Amino acid sequence: MWRLHRYKLVFSVLLLLSGLLIAVSFGNLKPVQLFDALDILGEGTTLLVASLWLGLIISSRPPGPVTEWLYYGSLLLMFSYFLDLLDEFIRYPDTLRLMSWLESLPAPVGMLILTYGLMGWHREQRSIDRQLRGRELFLRDHHLIDPLTQLYGADYLHAVLAREIELHRSQYKPLSLLLLDIDNFAGFNRRYGIAAGDNYLSQLAELLSSQLRHSDVICRYSGDRFVAVLPDTSDIQAQIMRQHLQQHLSLLGKDDNRPELTLVFSKVNQNSVTDALQAALDAVAAERRLAILTVQNA
Repeated sequence: MWRLHRYKLVFSVLLLLSGLLIAVSFGNLKPVQLFDALDILGEGTTLLVASLWLGLIISSRPPGPVTEWLYYGSLLLMFSYFLDLLDEFIRYPDTLRLMSWLESLPAPVGMLILTYGLMGWHREQRSIDRQLRGRELFLRDHHLIDPLTQLYGADYLHAVLAREIELHRSQYKPLSLLLLDIDNFAGFNRRYGIAAGDNYLSQLAELLSSQLRHSDVICRYSGDRFVAVLPDTSDIQAQIMRQHLQQHLSLLGKDDNRPELTLVFSKVNQNSVTDALQAALDAVAAERRLAILTVQNA
């Protein structure tokens, strides 16, 4: 996950460096005898804990709005605690209020932002828990979970899609599919190794699970394909979801060491699972032909 947040890491370092430069510019180093070891230990520990929070957020969460709230809240706390620690080593003029404001204001603002992010994280976790409970109940009788990605497999996809098509026909609710296809995944495995390929599939599965809705059913359709069933989803909603996912997928790995991905949505008007899935596969093929023509004409 670190490489998905490399810009956040750079911004965090630059912010702390700017705080250090401001402190050095306006203040003077205190004599060693004025250092308070107990205060330094306490404030240093607080800064370390805030830094660990920030590191855990960056290392464990995919990009998204909730991650942004958690990140900026933790960063403001860390910035405030960093300046508070510098205050133990640097003395500022009595008339200078800027450093006092910079030490005091970011902390409560960061607390509010972090709390809002934690509320979003809580909502996400409740949604994931609901999915896991349903998955656990299903697994009591069926072993249809892909062991690598922990997503449902093709058999479950067929069962769910058949049910949703029946509901679509009887209740006239819109139904869409999102299909993600990895281009030449076998070549990626040959170049970087099976372990790198498995890791990439796991990251894809985690990203899809975190960015789609709890009502959507995400399945690993085959070795290099993922399908999401989107109940009660119109064409416009599916297109918006596709664009949203494409933005996040572009951050998954560097351009020179990630396979090409084709992401399409397909409106389900067919009366059978086979026809609906074939229409989605045809949309992938058409999208890929269009991409090739675009490159050739460029």
